[in-house]
Amino acid sequence: MCSETAKHMTWHFDGRLKDEKLRHPADGKAWEDFDSSYPHFAKEHRNVRLGLASDGFNPFRTMSISHSTWPVVLVNYNLPPWMFMKPEYFMLSLLIPGPDSPGNNIDIYLQPLIEELKELWSVGLETYDKFRNETFQLHACLMWTISDFPGYSMLSGWKTKGKYACPICNYETDGEYLHGSHKMCYMHHRRSLDETHPWRHDKRSFNGKVEERLSPKPMTGLEAFNDLSGFVNVFGKNQKKKNDPKSPWKKIPILFELPYWKYNACPHNLDVMHIEKNICDNLIGTILDIPGKSRDHAKARLDLLHLGIKDDLQPELSDDGKIVFIPKACYSLTAKEKDTFFRVLKGVKLPYGCSSNIARCVNLKERKVAGYKSHDAHILLHYLLQVAARKTLPKHVAIPLINLSAFF
Repeated sequence: MCSETAKHMTWHFDGRLKDEKLRHPADGKAWEDFDSSYPHFAKEHRNVRLGLASDGFNPFRTMSISHSTWPVVLVNYNLPPWMFMKPEYFMLSLLIPGPDSPGNNIDIYLQPLIEELKELWSVGLETYDKFRNETFQLHACLMWTISDFPGYSMLSGWKTKGKYACPICNYETDGEYLHGSHKMCYMHHRRSLDETHPWRHDKRSFNGKVEERLSPKPMTGLEAFNDLSGFVNVFGKNQKKKNDPKSPWKKIPILFELPYWKYNACPHNLDVMHIEKNICDNLIGTILDIPGKSRDHAKARLDLLHLGIKDDLQPELSDDGKIVFIPKACYSLTAKEKDTFFRVLKGVKLPYGCSSNIARCVNLKERKVAGYKSHDAHILLHYLLQVAARKTLPKHVAIPLINLSAFF
């Protein structure tokens, strides 16, 4: 490690601005809580704070081959924000080969890494600081994990499907099965709004009910650890003491072997890139009514009829009972409006290096947008969708979309 890099290892203490803005994880409350809980660790500013990121990817360019290789990368948060996300500072600790996702077996692959992290926490490692020209005992801790939602399930041990799919709402998750779409739906998200928020009393736009309940209380790491007492480790395999098929847990995560893990304020984080990509796909697919991509389809309209909400969107039978009429939604575009929407995206000129050529992803003849990457979805959601929506959609539809883009 060069002298300049060694100097930056204490940036989170010496160099960050002490104001109310969040520029780096060191500005967050989870970092502050960890320092308060472990002052002996925080006293040495050169002790390393790590984040663990993992996701599967297909190393073959053709997606017709089913293959999933999982890198496990450690991120050094001691470095300043313009350095710690650079590839040269990533630590590739594991590379889990395919051809399938490791699933619950990811804990087996993580075992050597966890053993090293336990040793770095308790014993440390004698390290030479080139900037200060001295030797000290370096300790390290794992602050949190970063993954998409399926990866969240693998690392945390919480089932992210079914009745208790939300790990934040945990046992207070409100799930409802949609018989038409054959999937679970979670519509009671208004509980997380402020108690005086007007949407809590907006029946028509949501599920037809006033929401007066308080926000669900997230489960702390210690509560999760105690809740896992229903599991027992037998010969290296997680088994349930009682036969409870409805339990939201599927295993004891190996991360709980770290002595400080159950006291972490923010142990698991979701990757914003995946969230942006999924929301962008769903928005574009629904607004443009792309077959197979739209969330507004016949089965969804039948679900509205079954739930008894949004009368103006429910399907209607003709007088002879043989034909079903599906009313047009306020966000549905005419062929002319779709052409305008696509021309906005097709004609956009972006600075070099800002994104790939999004215009090549637009097919004017078939009225489709396909083939854009995750960063392209980021640019679409942040900047381009706002312009296209304002030019083609009614004001009461465009403004919420613009606000959503501004949120991201």
